[in-house]
Amino acid sequence: MNRASLWFLVVLMGCATQEGAAPAELAAAGDSADTDDAQDTSEPADSSDSSDSSDSSDSVDDGENDSAEDPEEEPACPDSWLLTYSLEGQVDITDTPLNIGNSEALVGGLDSDEIVLRIPDDGGVPGSGEVVITRFDLIQDFRVSADLLGEIAVDTYLHSTSSEECGAASGQLAGSTVTWSDCTFGNEHGTNSWSPDEGAEGAGCINDYHVEGWVDCVDDSALASCSTSWLDDGQNDLDYLYNQPLLSFQFDTPALERFTMEGSPYGTELPTYTNNRSWLSLEGELKSMSLERTPDCLCSE
Repeated sequence: MNRASLWFLVVLMGCATQEGAAPAELAAAGDSADTDDAQDTSEPADSSDSSDSSDSSDSVDDGENDSAEDPEEEPACPDSWLLTYSLEGQVDITDTPLNIGNSEALVGGLDSDEIVLRIPDDGGVPGSGEVVITRFDLIQDFRVSADLLGEIAVDTYLHSTSSEECGAASGQLAGSTVTWSDCTFGNEHGTNSWSPDEGAEGAGCINDYHVEGWVDCVDDSALASCSTSWLDDGQNDLDYLYNQPLLSFQFDTPALERFTMEGSPYGTELPTYTNNRSWLSLEGELKSMSLERTPDCLCSE
């Protein structure tokens, strides 16, 4: 092969090599362009995420500031006074057969004999408004006897209680008088047959008044018997629950230091399972008083 032919062959091979490499170079250039485009696309996304995070943080900060600026909520209930009174009184028994067993007996006077009243606060002192009994505790311990050709005697020990934070009974204090809400007597009231089985109904009764104890009848008489009083000879155990009516509490002064609950001619009537009618009068003397939180159940809506 001469020189001219050899030179022509070298030129042809050089051209073929350049044409074959062009697609690879274009591909490399394309990849570079795609990478740049991807970087350009991701940058706005990063900027957006940062902005959202900042906005969210600002939102949280604003919420915290708003919460901090909210005024403190007022208490659900105003405070009220709890007044604890010692109790003593008298039980009158009437309408016994031939009035032979009619009698009276003193009750109460023990440290445990108490009634607790919740009374509204009026500028740092108890004031007029709704009154409730939150606790009542009274022991009746007495003996009644008569000589009818031998003694017939009835010994009574009864523990009467009621306790309710939201009020076992409710009424209104105006000046020096508490007037209790309605309390309607049950059937047979006014007769010897009125028993705890009927009791009474209403917010002005001491609701869920629990009586527990015994009545012991001793029959050594030739003219009378325990059965006449609807009792068995010996000990008659008692445990019952009913609603007990009340009479108004009359305080000696507006300072509410002492009250009386009396009726005409006796006190409030007590239903019984015995053949008589029984009555209770009470006096209370202030033992302690404290200003305390009022339960939610006693708050006005």
